[in-house]
Amino acid sequence: MSVSDNILVKDYINQVKKKLPEWLKWKEEDLKFILDDLEQQVINEANLIAAGSEPSNQDFQEAIERMGTPESIAKLYKRRGTPKYFLTEELFEFYLRTLFFFWGIIILINIVVAVFQIFVSPWWEILGSAFSGVWIGCLISAVVITIAFVYFSYEGFLPEDFGIIPKRLALIFPFNLTEEEMEETREYTKQRLEEVKVLRDARLAKAKAQREEILIKTKGLRTEKLEEAKLLRKQKMAEAKVLRKEKLAEAKAKRSLKKKQPVNLGELIFGAVGGIIFGLILILQPFSVLGLFDPAFLEWLTIFGLLVFINGLLCLVRLAIGVSNNTGQQILIIITTIYNITYIPWLLLLLQQPEIFPISVFTGGLIPAIPNDPTDIIFIIYFWVIILIIIGTIVGMIVNYNKVYKLSKMKKEY
Repeated sequence: MSVSDNILVKDYINQVKKKLPEWLKWKEEDLKFILDDLEQQVINEANLIAAGSEPSNQDFQEAIERMGTPESIAKLYKRRGTPKYFLTEELFEFYLRTLFFFWGIIILINIVVAVFQIFVSPWWEILGSAFSGVWIGCLISAVVITIAFVYFSYEGFLPEDFGIIPKRLALIFPFNLTEEEMEETREYTKQRLEEVKVLRDARLAKAKAQREEILIKTKGLRTEKLEEAKLLRKQKMAEAKVLRKEKLAEAKAKRSLKKKQPVNLGELIFGAVGGIIFGLILILQPFSVLGLFDPAFLEWLTIFGLLVFINGLLCLVRLAIGVSNNTGQQILIIITTIYNITYIPWLLLLLQQPEIFPISVFTGGLIPAIPNDPTDIIFIIYFWVIILIIIGTIVGMIVNYNKVYKLSKMKKEY
């Protein structure tokens, strides 16, 4: 039997292959290179132990023990990615995209079902059923997707391991993903494989040092050899440590920049999806067939829905250009803030016509209408509710201008 066909070696390599993480098994070329390199190292080590003669099974067994157990070798390849909560930093944005994608599908399905139920069920039952379906569906999908991504993080997956899926999701939810960042993850994978090789060589060097320590006791060279082995091991570990520190520094810099970013990604997604869907509902008014609303109020809702819909489109444009585009975000925030002024006169118009507001629908008929009497308690409550909404709109405009100021500071710093 040739050295390369030794049963112990083949069995050891197969055990290592089984224990390796799934992301590495998907990369056939890298997997073959790693296993071939590991097998060659075991054979070389057995030849050194045999000291020129044909290696025996005992020599191969000792060489395998020096290399370490299959579990310890596989564990090195699972340490991939920067930890963030229970997920890795590199997978976090891919996780959010996947989550929002499935939530979007669930919301769309419930809207379609609600539209088909308009003519057979009361609107409040349809609305309640839709909200219940969205809530339960989003909750279940969030749990399942989170568990899956925690497993991916534990196994050391990166977005590049999922092929074109992250890029396709990035077209729907742009976030900050760029081709350069995808290339960075590919380079990081190469660096990680090299780093693992360094760690593995360091472990082998340590095993060699322990073996040679016993042999050189009788030759008077124990101290010299031991120091040489320690120095080599320190050099190898230092190289691996430097690589790791560089990646941690890059990840820390990215996290620091994201924390300073005044534009909130979740806010833009909610504003775009909520504005477009809610605006379309107010414009199309599927509930008008019930005959519960004053025609003047329905006209008011149509214009108000158009304002909300346009605001949702502005959020969608901001989402498309990316939160890292500081100049683009500044321009669109200013446009959005100026546009939000249009809400104020439209709310004041509703304040001047309290009799058209369908208060009876929301009170179950207990209050038939809001009297246009400034001394009436119902009108006073109605008045201050609208005033508070207007104040909230003005505060939102001030917050937007503050975001423009923060973005200007960020542009000067970076």
